[in-house]
Amino acid sequence: MSRVSDSEVTFLGEFSKKVVTNTFFNVLGRSWSFLINLLLTPYILTHLTVGDFGVWVLLSIFVYSFSLLDLGLGSSFVKYISAYHVHEDYDRINKVIFSGLAFYGLFGIFIIIVGLLVEHPLLHLFRIENASDVYFLVLLACAITNVGAMLLSVFKGIQRMDKSNSIEIKMSVVNVLGTVVFLEAGFGIFGLALNAVICAVVALVVTGTALKREVAKISFGWNFDRALLREMFGYGLKISVSRVGGLICFQADKLIVSRALGLAAVSFDEVSARLTSFMRAVPLVMLSALIPATSELGARNDRQKILRTYFLVSKYVAMVTVGLATFLVLDADSLVKLWLGAGFEQSAFLIQILAIGYGANVLGGTASQIGAGVGRPEFDMQSTIILTVINTILSIAIAQKFGATGAAAGTSLALITAMLYLLVVFQRNYMGVSFWSVIRDIYIRPIVSGVVSLLAVLGFHEVLPGIPALAEIRYLIPLKLAVDFAIFLPVYVVLMVAFRQVSIIDWNNFQWFVAFGLEFLRHPFRERVKIYR
Repeated sequence: MSRVSDSEVTFLGEFSKKVVTNTFFNVLGRSWSFLINLLLTPYILTHLTVGDFGVWVLLSIFVYSFSLLDLGLGSSFVKYISAYHVHEDYDRINKVIFSGLAFYGLFGIFIIIVGLLVEHPLLHLFRIENASDVYFLVLLACAITNVGAMLLSVFKGIQRMDKSNSIEIKMSVVNVLGTVVFLEAGFGIFGLALNAVICAVVALVVTGTALKREVAKISFGWNFDRALLREMFGYGLKISVSRVGGLICFQADKLIVSRALGLAAVSFDEVSARLTSFMRAVPLVMLSALIPATSELGARNDRQKILRTYFLVSKYVAMVTVGLATFLVLDADSLVKLWLGAGFEQSAFLIQILAIGYGANVLGGTASQIGAGVGRPEFDMQSTIILTVINTILSIAIAQKFGATGAAAGTSLALITAMLYLLVVFQRNYMGVSFWSVIRDIYIRPIVSGVVSLLAVLGFHEVLPGIPALAEIRYLIPLKLAVDFAIFLPVYVVLMVAFRQVSIIDWNNFQWFVAFGLEFLRHPFRERVKIYR
C-alpha cells in the first residue's frame, strides 16, 4: 500500500457508531471542562497574586511528577479491561481492578513519604517559600486521585464514555463550588489544595458507587494476581516513557522559567500554555476513543479496520488541528485580551509559538493512540525519548538567551521533530505505507489551506483597518473574532474542497454522521442501549 485512497477513508458501520458515540460524550465532557477552565482561570488570578499562582502551577507539576512513579501501570488499565471486556471475561477484569486497588493504596503512601523527603530541597530549588501545608495537601490529593482515576478507567475500558464523562462533569461542578467558597473565604492556595483533597475523596466514592451500580459483575473482593500485574507493568512501562516525555515537554519550560526569571514569570508561561492546550484539546478529543476501540479490534484480529480507522481519523484530525492552530496564531493577542484583560499581553507571542508545536504534536496523536491500543506503544516511546532529549537541550540553551520565548521555541521545535519521527516509524513498521504519500494525502493540503486562509484575513485587515482596531476595546473583541472567523472558515473549507482534501466520501460520511446524530438526539436512551448493549 503506497498511498491513501478514498476507498480506504470511510466510516466503518456499527463499529464507528460506537466510536462516534464515545467521541460525542468525550466532546461533551471536554467542552464542559474547557468552559470551566476558561472561566475559572481569570477568577483564580483575581484572588491570587501572580507569584502565588506560579507556586500553585509548580506544585501541580511536582505532584504530577510523583504520580509517574507508578511505572505506567495506570496507562494499562484501559487497554487490558477493554481487551477482557470483548470476551466478557469478568474474572480477569476483577483481577485487574483489585490488583490495581492494592497497588495504588500502597503507592499513595509511597508518594506521600517520598514527597515529604524531597520537600525542602525541591521547594528551595524553585524559590518556593511558606508552602509546606499546601504541599502536603497536594500530595494527599494526588494519592487519592490515582485510586479514583483507576476506577474511572474501568468505564473507559468497557467503552462507557457516557458514564465516565458524566462523573467527570459532576466532579468539575464540585471543584468549582469548592474553589469559589475557599477563595472567597480568603484561603488562597491553601484553600485550592484543601479543595483538591475534598474533590478527590468525593470522586473516589462517586466512581466506586457508580461502577458497582452499572456493572453488576464487577467485584472489589480479593482477586490479586501477581502475574497479571507484572504483565500490565510490562506494557505500562513503555507508556510511562511517553508520560515522562509529556511532562518534560509540556511542563519543564515552567521549571526553567521559574529558575531563570522567578515565580511571577511562571504565571505568564502557564497562561500561554493553558490557552494553547485548550486548542490542542479539541482535536485530541477526536482521538480519545481510539485506545479502547482499537484494543477491541486488536482482540478480534481485525487489522483491516485498524488501518482504515487510522487513515480516517488522521485525515479529519489534520483538518481540524491545522485550522484551529492557524486561527489561534492569527488572533492570539485578541483572545488573551478578551480572556484576561490587560497585563498578560506578553503571553500572546508565546501562544503563537506554542500553537505550532502543540498542533504538530496532535498530528501524531492518531499513530500514538492506535499504537497503544494494539499493544505497540514502543513507537510512541521512541518518539518521546527523542522529544525529551531535544526539548531539554533546546529549551535550556535558548531560554538562557531569550527567556520564556526561547523555552517555548525549544518546545515547539522538539514537538515537530518528534512528531515526524513517530509518523515515519509507525507507518513503516506497523502500517506498511509510504511516509511521504501519507504526508501528501493527509497533511500538506490542510497546512497550505491554513496559511492561505490566514493571509486572506490579514489582507482583509489591510483593506478595512477598523477591524483589527476593534481589539483595543475589550467588549468589541468578540465582534473582531467573529469577523475574522467568518472570513477564515469559508476560505479554509473552499480550499479543502478545491484541493480535494474533502471528497464525496467525506460528504457521505458527514451525511451519515448527521443522520446518526439526529437519531441519537431524538432517541438517546434507545440508541445508547443499542450501542452499549
